[in-house]
Amino acid sequence: MLPASESLENDTLNVNISAGGIAFTCKEKLQAGDYLQARILLLSNMTKITTCCKVVFCKSSNPYENDRYPYLIGARFVNLAAADQDLLNSYLEKCRKQQFVLNGLLLLAIIAFLAMPDQAWDLTLALGHYLLEGTLHLLHVLFEYLEFALDHVVEHLFHTGLHQTQVIVFYILLVFASAGLYWLWRIVPPACRRFFQTLCGYYSRKRASLLYSWGEQTLGAKIGILLLGIVLTVCYGYFGI
Repeated sequence: MLPASESLENDTLNVNISAGGIAFTCKEKLQAGDYLQARILLLSNMTKITTCCKVVFCKSSNPYENDRYPYLIGARFVNLAAADQDLLNSYLEKCRKQQFVLNGLLLLAIIAFLAMPDQAWDLTLALGHYLLEGTLHLLHVLFEYLEFALDHVVEHLFHTGLHQTQVIVFYILLVFASAGLYWLWRIVPPACRRFFQTLCGYYSRKRASLLYSWGEQTLGAKIGILLLGIVLTVCYGYFGI
């Protein structure tokens, strides 16, 4: 029996789960040996598991969370019911299959890129050039349409000649361009900083997930992964060069 607790419910982020335990980021600093009651929602089949966990470690989370979840907690399941254990194993098996398919597609893409680097690079450049050319052409068409519409509006409202109309439209477009540049100056730098911070947080969370997954592997699996990586690197270096 666990002692009575007055702790409030806490949300979390970056959850990694296995058959024997769970790791997650948390707002509160916990101590090794603390007991938690965890509710785990499995979204694939919309079922919930409630169990007790014992904290194994508590360390600082990544620095890109803005102090929202400053601690990374690792805990082991204590009294997971047999039915919940079967449900969790089924869920993890499904996740492993999905991850296997995704990793296989990613591996095929990497192999294709390594096997044909010139063609892959040319295809990437051609796609980028096509997108850039299409975007610039669209912007040019929109600018011409705007200029044409302003010419007719100014000529209709002020009954001006061709030269006067062009001068007025030029200054109107100059005002629009200045306002657009000011808007970009106000919007783009903060958006770039948020994007960079989000990217750093994503990288840090993925790194934590990989480290947790690596720690859950057996010694034989770790040796096999390392040997496979060495063999693939040597083979690519030998046959590629």
